Amino acid sequence: MKVKIFDVVLHNVPAGKSPATHLEDQINSFLKHYPNCQVIATHMNTLVVPAGPATLPGAEAIPPSVILFATFFYQ
Repeated sequence: MKVKIFDVVLHNVPAGKSPATHLEDQINSFLKHYPNCQVIATHMNTLVVPAGPATLPGAEAIPPSVILFATFFYQ
């Protein structure tokens, strides 16, 4: 069994494009390269990274971030 992890960082999704469409594009691109793969299972997870202070003097604070993960288990 093999594993492929796809991720979508919400603030990096182009304006006007939904996270679902962005993730779908990644998955379809993968499936074009591996047309004969058999998906055994999938798993979705979300990671929320809170905002943080600036790490260097004069630097901007680290903004919050939301990352969506889709994991494919396949053969």
